[in-house]
Amino acid sequence: MNDEADDITREIFIAATPDTVFGFLIDPALIMKWIGISHQLEPRPGGIFRVEISAGNIARGIYTEVIRPYRVAFTWGWETHAADLTALASLPPGASLVEIDLMPKGDGTVLRFRHSLLPKALSKLHDARWSIYLDRLKTAASCHAPAEQPDATDMSPET
Repeated sequence: MNDEADDITREIFIAATPDTVFGFLIDPALIMKWIGISHQLEPRPGGIFRVEISAGNIARGIYTEVIRPYRVAFTWGWETHAADLTALASLPPGASLVEIDLMPKGDGTVLRFRHSLLPKALSKLHDARWSIYLDRLKTAASCHAPAEQPDATDMSPET
C-alpha cells in the first residue's frame, strides 16, 4: 500500500447461512434492504454493479468475481457527486475494489470485507459508511434466515 491509498477491512458474524448472505450481495430485492435506493446488478464477472446509494450519489463498477456462496468482488467508484462531496471525484467508477468473502461457522457465516485502493482523503468517509451498511446487512440477513424447524418428536398436538 502506498501513501495515496488506504484499505478498509471488517469481519462480522451473521446468523444466517453463506447462501442466504450471498443472496443479499447479488439480488436487487435483497440488497435494497441494506444499501442504496436503486440497483442495477449483473452478478457475473464483467457484469455491471451500479447502486444509487442516496439521491444522486451512484456507486458504479463491474463484478470481478462471483462464486456462490463464498465470494463476491466488484470494482467501486462514484458516477455522480453531490455538491458537498466533491472529494468523490477522486474516486471515479471502477477505481477501487470491494471484496467480500463468506465462510460458514457454526449456525452462521463469517463475512470478511475489504475495500482497497481508496484515496486516503475518502477512507474515513467510506469506513464510516461501510460500518453502517455492514450492520444493516447483518440485521437484514439474520432476520431473513429461515427459522429452525422444531424436532418432530418435540411437537405436541394442538388442542
